[in-house]
Amino acid sequence: MASALHYCFLILIFGIPMHECTAVLLNGNCVPLEPCFDLNVMANMAERVSKDVIAADGEKILLKHSSFDKIRKKKNLHSCVLQKIINLFQNVLEKTKKNDVHNSKELNHHLELIHIMDQLRHCVYKTKNRCTKLYKMSDITTTSSPMISEKNMTPNQLAVLQLQKLKSASKRLNDVHIQESVMDELKTLHFYMEGKGFRKNTQMTEEKHGVS
Repeated sequence: MASALHYCFLILIFGIPMHECTAVLLNGNCVPLEPCFDLNVMANMAERVSKDVIAADGEKILLKHSSFDKIRKKKNLHSCVLQKIINLFQNVLEKTKKNDVHNSKELNHHLELIHIMDQLRHCVYKTKNRCTKLYKMSDITTTSSPMISEKNMTPNQLAVLQLQKLKSASKRLNDVHIQESVMDELKTLHFYMEGKGFRKNTQMTEEKHGVS
């Protein structure tokens, strides 16, 4: 109940309209489905927190959209990668919350975004042990072999590459450059959530076994 009230509060704060509810038939009854989380809420909050952040130079932590599109089409790959993405962004938000210049008595944007990360994690499909193999693969894969261009990589290879970039950034959380990069990329994070690994509504569905 508290979570639902908090969600409505954010929508009222940012003036974002509720999506029209879809519905499913359950035992002959029409049951409305609410969005698992309105990503527009996060996008607006992230824009407020990161609006004064200067675009970071150098290599991005998140893959470019054309590469990430291959990951988002695979439910288990997307969900496994999203878990690590959310972890990194939440950790950096925790590290930098004392620097929030937009903090006010009414709303602490950093704390709200940290709370939103928990809500996003809830919307990622539960994969149980299905990520273990992928995470191990990212640990043992090296870059000593000839590099393959991203456009020629398979979804699995791109997922491994993304996990390696996230792991590298996670090891340097105290690095100001990493913090600035994450805060800059926070502006477009909502685009990466969209895909087969992110539940669109509150209706839980059964998941098939296997990594795809």
